[in-house]
Amino acid sequence: MASTRSFGLAVLALGLSLALLGACATDPETTAEAEPIAVEPVEEGILVRVEPVRAEPMSALYSTSATLRAYQRATVTARTRGVVRRLVVEEGARVAAGQALAHLEDDEQKIAAERDHATLETRQWEFERAEKLYLQTLVSEEAFETARREKRDAEQAAALAELELSRTVVRAPFRGVVLRRHLDVGNSVSDGTPVYDLADVDRLLADVNVPERHVGRLEARQAVRLTVDATSEMVEAVIERIAPAVDVETGTVRVTLTLAGTEILRPGSFVRVDIVTDTHPEALVVPRSALMAEGRRWMLYAVDDDGARVRQVQVSLGFEDGDRVEVLGADGAAALAPGRRVVVAGVGALSDGAAIEIDPGSGPGGSSESGDVAP
Repeated sequence: MASTRSFGLAVLALGLSLALLGACATDPETTAEAEPIAVEPVEEGILVRVEPVRAEPMSALYSTSATLRAYQRATVTARTRGVVRRLVVEEGARVAAGQALAHLEDDEQKIAAERDHATLETRQWEFERAEKLYLQTLVSEEAFETARREKRDAEQAAALAELELSRTVVRAPFRGVVLRRHLDVGNSVSDGTPVYDLADVDRLLADVNVPERHVGRLEARQAVRLTVDATSEMVEAVIERIAPAVDVETGTVRVTLTLAGTEILRPGSFVRVDIVTDTHPEALVVPRSALMAEGRRWMLYAVDDDGARVRQVQVSLGFEDGDRVEVLGADGAAALAPGRRVVVAGVGALSDGAAIEIDPGSGPGGSSESGDVAP
């Protein structure tokens, strides 16, 4: 009986020990398992290239085209009849005003001039004799007036003969360049026969038709930019004159430009013309590549001060000049200022608030040699 009670007590003690061990294993204060560590994901920035917003003058341009013409151009013609004896200049030659261009045979004109000069000497002597006699009342007034009239007629005939002789030398009416020779030695000419085409190419003109609404902002001597179509070279011209009337059919006013001629610029050259019609002296200017169209809206991405993220900014466009565009609008004015950086390459991969990484090649001027920028 005593042994049975001892065995029961032993079993009860073992059960209590097992219960205590189970309780200790599930107690949070006694567990040895470690909590899992949460890892924050790192957002990778989009590589972009940036340039600063600039405050600089921007102008509205009226663009058109024109063909250059010589400041003066003329077809030099013969003024008397004859045969070409000698040609002095050829095409491309530069000549001075009054310089001889060609000589015609002049034998007939010389004979006529000598004859008329001899007649003039005779009439001059007769008039002087008649005048002395008239003063002595030895000839009548009628005889004296006849001698005076004959002397005057002889003077005119001699002057006309000299004029005809001088016209056997074809001369340049102004300085310029010979564009074309029409005749050869031995050709017969008469009054009005073309001999040379001559042009003053030291100054060139271009005529453009400008809409009437722009003309009020134009003035004489205003600078105009021309681009030579053949070479893409840019040259300066000025407004020479503005026509006083409006073409009723086109609603335009003819504006004549003038510029200095060069070896590249010559009569007949085709040029593109840009005329300034208005100017904003302190415009906010960005590269065209910074702009992105969304429907009818224009957007750009401005870089936050910390350079880590971008903000999408809606802007309106003002004046444009090549790759330079003026940005306007309340949203753009509030978010942009001179020096503020905007994205110029990588725009298509961005969204509002996107993280970015600025291309190290983007300097103060925004230039970069790196080609590893998202388009």
